[in-house]
Amino acid sequence: MEDFLSQLNKEQLSAVETTEGHIRVMAGAGTGKTKTLTSRYAYLVSELGISPANILTVTFTNRAANEMKSRVRAMLGDLDLGFISTIHAFCTRFLKEEIYRLGYPKNFIVIDTEDQRQMLQRIFADMKITLRDTTMRRTIDQVLEGKKITDDYISEFIRNSSEELLQKIAAEPEKNNQIFLRYLYEQKKNYGLDFNDLINFTGYILNVFPEAREAWQSRMQYVMVDEFQDVSQKQYAIAQTLSAKHGNLFIVGDSDQTIYSWRDAHVQLFLDFDKKYPDAKTIVLKDNYRSTPQILKTANSLIAHNSVRFPKELRALHSDGAKTLYFHAKKPQDEANWIADTMGNLVSQGASLGDIAVLYRSHFMSRGIEEILIQRKIPYRILSGISFYERKEIKDVIAYLRMLTTQDDIAFLRAIQTPSRKIGKKKIEFLKEYAEANRISLYNALLENLDSEIFRGTGAKRFVQAIAATQKGMENKPMDDILDEILDLSGYTEFIRMDAEQDRLDNIAELKQSVAQAAHDPDANLEDFLSRVALYGNLDKEERRNAVKLLSVHAAKGLEYPFVFVTGLSEGLFPSAQIETAEEMEEERRIAYVAFTRAKERLFLSENEGGGDANLSKFPSRFIFESGEENLEFVRPLPDDLRKNALRKIQQSEESLQLLQNLFFVGDRVRHKIFGEGKITAVDISAAAYVVQFDNLKTPRSLQFSAKLEKLPD
Repeated sequence: MEDFLSQLNKEQLSAVETTEGHIRVMAGAGTGKTKTLTSRYAYLVSELGISPANILTVTFTNRAANEMKSRVRAMLGDLDLGFISTIHAFCTRFLKEEIYRLGYPKNFIVIDTEDQRQMLQRIFADMKITLRDTTMRRTIDQVLEGKKITDDYISEFIRNSSEELLQKIAAEPEKNNQIFLRYLYEQKKNYGLDFNDLINFTGYILNVFPEAREAWQSRMQYVMVDEFQDVSQKQYAIAQTLSAKHGNLFIVGDSDQTIYSWRDAHVQLFLDFDKKYPDAKTIVLKDNYRSTPQILKTANSLIAHNSVRFPKELRALHSDGAKTLYFHAKKPQDEANWIADTMGNLVSQGASLGDIAVLYRSHFMSRGIEEILIQRKIPYRILSGISFYERKEIKDVIAYLRMLTTQDDIAFLRAIQTPSRKIGKKKIEFLKEYAEANRISLYNALLENLDSEIFRGTGAKRFVQAIAATQKGMENKPMDDILDEILDLSGYTEFIRMDAEQDRLDNIAELKQSVAQAAHDPDANLEDFLSRVALYGNLDKEERRNAVKLLSVHAAKGLEYPFVFVTGLSEGLFPSAQIETAEEMEEERRIAYVAFTRAKERLFLSENEGGGDANLSKFPSRFIFESGEENLEFVRPLPDDLRKNALRKIQQSEESLQLLQNLFFVGDRVRHKIFGEGKITAVDISAAAYVVQFDNLKTPRSLQFSAKLEKLPD
């Protein structure tokens, strides 16, 4: 144990040996956070004699929990480390012991996101909800997430039997309330708890049942929370409650790596820890063991543009390396080719393919990289994701295109089932038997039985009509129009919009772009495109260690690679076009910072100016300029006009974000130099306008955000 402690630097050792009280460790990227946390755990057990049963260590991911357990066992031997876990795993264990207090069985099931979506699909079908009413994503966000923000629903959930919930459903006139009640009914029927429930029920029991709270507070003598910058207010509250008796709460993380605000993470919780606990000690880890000084100069320069952060600058202990290399391409294919060429150069200089990672902001951006790697026969692996042409929605769309050409049975079985057309197992079995008996395809079997009783009331006719209508004159239609037509007529477009999962919508948009690019070849046809796609999808599925890694920045959190390519660094992609506030832009910048700090030996940045949605030209990302042009090596200089236009667009965006940051709110009293005094009645972000009802006017006025308004005292 002493040998291990001798390997810690001064700040790491302080974090390990300061065992009592409230401790905040600001651990920059690559500063040995996991080593410090693991050493602290081992120190508590071996030097202080604390039992692992009295130490709760919360990690952000299962991967991090398993890594920490592995390291602790290597140091201390085989121990029961069940309280090293994610917060959801801890809550599951807690509820297995305590949920009886709510009259709920301890053998409850955990409902994952796919289970949740399937439950909602059944509810939508029963309520005859269409895209005109809502979408799956909106329902999850506004109804399920919205109503489970607090634990108010728990008492009703526990108090009412399934039959009573059915009565409430029948009497409920409001649609969203009825959806929520139906969802609770489905949960109760299956004895299920979703991820929100795990947190909410744990907090509820700790708050409502003193004997449970006191027992667990006595049990958890030390509470440690990893990646604290990514915890939510409710998760924080659980840690606070559990640590309240002994007063030993240790948090570690990095305010510059908060990238999960969409999961209710709040960087301010980390920054305000010393305000909540005035006795708190803050320890800052700044010595970076991972990256070269050149990589850190790029990352430090970038993140310095954020205002909501704990100010620190990482110090590189790594030897000098080459500057960050930046490539600007005219077209997406040029960017992909440059990445593949550069990989080849690295390998020729002695690097392994396994040393190389390509990071992107969103999964749909992997398509162009995958295609060039396949063409060049460069092995790769998608980490924490699925290869582009293996993704469900892409395989669905390809199946529809094949129904216009080969009409094979594999494509038929996929297309006929998505979206649901009330053609279940019995009807499919009938078609299989008929097709076998008559030596024809399943699609032809459907055509010959379309008017039979068995298909009455199904969506079979619409399916057949969509195919026939799209095929009509197909040889004279552009391929991208063919794709849009079959998806619209078949109902798939409405189905995927109802689902409203942004990644899926982005993936389909990216496939449409691929089809549009293929259509530029006057000799190309749909059959050729499908043949090429089949080659992309028919990859060797064996796990190959010596392969390039492709992954999103979020999936790369906590990982490191000698050579990292960050691709797609264009305004509108990275940062995302969906950014509406200065706070959201700071999160995008933190995501870029996480990407940059994955690199150990050299960092490569790239973007292209063409081939985006509707073929609009794109500008280099502000994150490239903010990284410090003096810290970059340009493969070739940016054209002066492009640079000037990009900086002007970025400046306009920053001014707009600043304007949005200083918005008035609904209910604010304001004064206008012409209209006089009035009240803000609505704020329209998309139109960048206020709706103001002035005291001296009969009707409200819409005023641009830039209008000169003076806020009046409440």
